[in-house]
Amino acid sequence: MRVVMRGAAAIALVAWLAIGLVLTVQPGHPLPGQVVNDNLVPFRTIGIYLANASNPFWARQAIGNVLFLLPIGLLGPIAFPALDRWWRVLLLALVISVAVEVAQLWIPDRSADVDDVMVNVAGAAIGFLIYRIARRTPKDR
Repeated sequence: MRVVMRGAAAIALVAWLAIGLVLTVQPGHPLPGQVVNDNLVPFRTIGIYLANASNPFWARQAIGNVLFLLPIGLLGPIAFPALDRWWRVLLLALVISVAVEVAQLWIPDRSADVDDVMVNVAGAAIGFLIYRIARRTPKDR
């Protein structure tokens, strides 16, 4: 049963990340007439998210950045037992997120943003927290 669970978790994790990577490397305009700039100032974009929480575009951006690497924390430890440590999950999420942001430096109409890295890693941490809570929940309720 564990092998089946690991396999299913691995397939779901790889599929989720593949879709996420495709979405993050496609050229795209954030809003008509707006210029996309790289951001190396921590919390600048997070401030924009919070100031524009009711705007569907910015809400999608924030939620998408949280959800992008959430499965690493949620499914990663199931698929790959070596990821059953919070620091390994966060390190893997950091490496993936930084790689994506660096790649976006060369993709038209995309930007590299330090806040995206922070929010992506926070998403992986949330996923790991959910995994740990679910793992401790009694199954015989």
